[in-house]
Amino acid sequence: MATDPRKRQKQLAKKKAKRKTVAVAKKTVDKHGGMFPQTTLEKAPIHKCIAPSRLFETGIGTVIMARKLPNGNIGAGFFMLDVWCLGVKNAFFTILTLPEYQQQLLEIRQRENLQTISFPCARKLIEDSAAYAEELGFSPDPDYKKAKIVFGDIKADECLENFEFGKEGKPFYMNGPYDTPEKSRKIINQLTKKCGPEGFHYTAHPSKL
Repeated sequence: MATDPRKRQKQLAKKKAKRKTVAVAKKTVDKHGGMFPQTTLEKAPIHKCIAPSRLFETGIGTVIMARKLPNGNIGAGFFMLDVWCLGVKNAFFTILTLPEYQQQLLEIRQRENLQTISFPCARKLIEDSAAYAEELGFSPDPDYKKAKIVFGDIKADECLENFEFGKEGKPFYMNGPYDTPEKSRKIINQLTKKCGPEGFHYTAHPSKL
């Protein structure tokens, strides 16, 4: 399946900006992390939970689940989801001051239209996205297990919304700007093995394959 070069360039620019935000946020872990025991983090009051309003139209976006800590800082889990194929592409938990947290949201809002969602629905969305990808043979980001600390005792089954993954009934792989040709081929081979040659779609720059 071919892709328009101009659209491809726009996709690469957006993904590059997302990578920059992730890198900046991760650096704050060393500065603010480790202040509170895990039980305190898990039971801290809910501050806000947001997700892209057009996540299932664009295929990829960031879900942020935040809790307010006793000292006023924000404990936040950032989850970059590929709801069309790969599930949890990137995930991490970090502790930010309120201004730092607001700056992170500002940067993400420049790329994504965000809306407030409930904690149960955010957890369900993230976990179901990971499960969909795992059924296809793809594991979530290695830091996903650590990032899930933000879930705490929130129950996903309290969310009554159902999410439909894939695009038009099939997995749709979009290779990222940092996906090597080898990685792209590996993903496409896995999809072919799992779904058959006609059971999925993909878009990839010719140099990636």
